Amino acid sequence: MPSTHVPGVQVWRTACLRLAVPAIIGTATGACVAAATALVEGEALGRLAALPGLLPVACTPLALLATLGVAVWVTRAARPSTAELYIATYHDPSARIPLRQLPGRVLAAATTVGFGGAQGLESPSALIGAGFGDALGRGRWGLKDEETRTLMVAGASAGISAVFSSPALGTFYGMEVPYRRDVDARPFVPCAVAAAASYVARRELIGIRHLVEPGGMTHPVDLTFVAGIAAVAVACGFGARVFAHVDAWLQHRALRRSRLERAARAGLVLAALTWMGHALTREWVTFGPGYLAADWLFAGTHPVWLMAAVLVVRAAATLTCVYGGGGGGVFTALACCGAFIGQLVATLIGHRSMRAFPLVGAACFLGAGYRLPIGTAMMVAESSGDLAVAAAGLVAVAIAQVFMGEESVSEAKADTRAVHRAAAGGARSEPGG
Repeated sequence: MPSTHVPGVQVWRTACLRLAVPAIIGTATGACVAAATALVEGEALGRLAALPGLLPVACTPLALLATLGVAVWVTRAARPSTAELYIATYHDPSARIPLRQLPGRVLAAATTVGFGGAQGLESPSALIGAGFGDALGRGRWGLKDEETRTLMVAGASAGISAVFSSPALGTFYGMEVPYRRDVDARPFVPCAVAAAASYVARRELIGIRHLVEPGGMTHPVDLTFVAGIAAVAVACGFGARVFAHVDAWLQHRALRRSRLERAARAGLVLAALTWMGHALTREWVTFGPGYLAADWLFAGTHPVWLMAAVLVVRAAATLTCVYGGGGGGVFTALACCGAFIGQLVATLIGHRSMRAFPLVGAACFLGAGYRLPIGTAMMVAESSGDLAVAAAGLVAVAIAQVFMGEESVSEAKADTRAVHRAAAGGARSEPGG
């Protein structure tokens, strides 16, 4: 519109697009995510865990079978997965978030988590926010494609901020997650506003929940601390790499079987892993995104072998859900693996009460697995409140990225160099280019 070229009008338009609209998107996303979290992780999962005896084990196969039913009869779409949909849409300028699929995709994640699957609501949460942003951006406002994309990115950041209770990580999620080794920092302000608004909305509605609770972070910077942080970083980098390799191998094998066969077989394996986790801990440590496992981890003193065994069972349960077509995400599950590794190292060096090591471990495993180094480093600074731990987290996340290599848990993430080569090739192929 011509009036937008008037300086005063342009300033107000920019302020609305960068501040007011992202705040609205963030608030709406935070409210939706809070409601979904309370119903699924609080109510449904809580009721399942409260069932007597081993009845919860008998219910876990339904996590994948019910999810398959939702995908077939409600969502009516299997590809791309909910975890990959935002990334795929980001890289296709002509694509839109399929709003008609949103209820089905959220319901699929709810059935996976609510029946005891080892996944979380992160992927549908990011998709809810991205859907809000995409719908507003493509309304009758006359927005440019870049402005619409900015609102979609801000919405995705809001979703992660709410579900993970971290505005710092949420801010960078939307900008970082589409790439393997890059970040699109242009929408930083809208992402930060949306993430903050979403975090506040969740806090006011149901409260916040951290995988590693703040407190006990301060630690003298000595040789033991440095060696421990380095060990956590290396172990998490390798661990995330192994997780990605096994995930890719399972996805390749999944192509040889029908969706029903995969869901049925994986459901039985998930039930066995659920029983094993409960037999080891007397808690349902495989349920949900990882908060129950983290609560057990920090509730008392455990031998190293037991923590290692629970870590393996927990990771195997998450990978089983992915193979079986689970509708949730692995975002928090990756962080949970890192928290276990951090606590293992802390125990081995005689600092089992220090939360700095599990926090850094969560950041390293998640940052390496999902290629989110900036966001996870900022998460450490946000949660620790200690300069030494923040600096250690920054270095540790960088080390974990090195040992992760070129792998990623998400196959939809773009290689920046490949994008640039494709763009250059497209430019050369144009007539007269």
